[in-house]
Amino acid sequence: MPQSALARQVAVLGLVLCAVALSVAFPLRNYLEQRADLAAAVASQQDLEQQRADLQARKDALLDNDYVAAEARRRLQYVSPGDVVFVVHAPPLAAADDGSAVVPAATGPWYGGLWDTLTEEGQ
Repeated sequence: MPQSALARQVAVLGLVLCAVALSVAFPLRNYLEQRADLAAAVASQQDLEQQRADLQARKDALLDNDYVAAEARRRLQYVSPGDVVFVVHAPPLAAADDGSAVVPAATGPWYGGLWDTLTEEGQ
């Protein structure tokens, strides 16, 4: 069967286009993966730089004596000489009616209860 020249040219052109597409596809895929990896690395670097800046600011704040004194007052309830201290006694909590365990009120100092647990008197 005779084949037309046009059909051969179309077939050859199709093969050439497939070869070009395959030769471009793999390097293009690698290029796109590398760009995604680079973007992830840049985002990670920016995050680490932000953490470094935060830690540096915290370090600088801890070198300030006024900040350290304010944190000691806030966290540890330290009081400077001359400060007025108010102690607030809250009313006891109402006993829960849902059957939860009720802790008996301490009748003596805490170390007395501790000593009772170590001796036979507490049993």
